Amino acid sequence: METQDMAKILALAVQAAEAGVDYFPTTGARCPFCGRRKVPVCTTRHWEGQTRIRYHKCGNPGCYLNQIGKTIKSVESLEARG
Repeated sequence: METQDMAKILALAVQAAEAGVDYFPTTGARCPFCGRRKVPVCTTRHWEGQTRIRYHKCGNPGCYLNQIGKTIKSVESLEARG
């Protein structure tokens, strides 16, 4: 893989981590870079209406987001649960 391609993939992963991934009570959140499931929660915010924000850190030592210490935002929505 070329350096330029890898830079694009890493930039998209950081962007996804900042924008937020889906969170489900049964499966948790998934790392947008390595795909690890049930990424450990660092911080849980209070419910604001129908949504709740959490921040995670990927526990995979080989994951780029873990190596740079990047948190992953997740969004849980009561509307999505039905």
